[in-house]
Amino acid sequence: MTAAAAREVAEEPAEGGGVPLWVHPEWRAAFPWLVQGTTGRGTGEEPFDLGLSGAQPVGKVLDRWRALLAATGMGTAAHSRQVHGAELWLHAAGAAPGVLVMDGFDGHLAAHPGLLLSVGVADCVPVSVVDPASRAVALLHSGWRGTAAGITERGIRRLVGDGSADLSELRLHCGPAICGRCYEVGPEVHTAIHPDRDPPAGPAPIDVRAAIVERVLGMGLRAENLTISAHCTRCGPPDFFSHRGGSSGRQMGVLGIRA
Repeated sequence: MTAAAAREVAEEPAEGGGVPLWVHPEWRAAFPWLVQGTTGRGTGEEPFDLGLSGAQPVGKVLDRWRALLAATGMGTAAHSRQVHGAELWLHAAGAAPGVLVMDGFDGHLAAHPGLLLSVGVADCVPVSVVDPASRAVALLHSGWRGTAAGITERGIRRLVGDGSADLSELRLHCGPAICGRCYEVGPEVHTAIHPDRDPPAGPAPIDVRAAIVERVLGMGLRAENLTISAHCTRCGPPDFFSHRGGSSGRQMGVLGIRA
């Protein structure tokens, strides 16, 4: 199974607001009630780095978060210190305005407006899942460990709840991330992601986004509802931070429901 099982789309930066936000063009047209995208480095004198755990002055970082909220029209941003696991948090309504910083979660779910979910990435995959019928959403941080732990499958099962939702109608998008040509890893990573396959003898490339697509197809999602960003954070244009490329910065995958 390759990434070709899903359609490839190129995100386009949203206009205005002074925020480099790369959005899904099809979703922007189909779901006007949705906020979705991945921030980028930007073109200013300082990169639009939203990382909260680095050496940047906190005041500058929070100013960028406020600019992101203003540009998207959302009242609250939810973020968590990520642990490359599969723990999820279901957000209830009523969060205070501003930036909510949590601890220990790699996935977020919500079904109420005004809350901007976020995951920090710099090669890992920001996975957005949308249930158009219920207008519920899930945003997941899926590196190789999260993919091996099944965070996307867990997020989908949590999103549909009692199973009344039609999985075939869910939409899923894997945002800008390191591509299968650039991501070379050891045999242990191949085994963790594909335990039913013989691993390579030594380091070899692996396509994490293709692995995510394969897993959700097995759950019942339809290939025509699955998309993958055309952007690689490592070998594409220098619009994104890449850990493998030597960047310490972080962009944010974001997802939310407009008020």
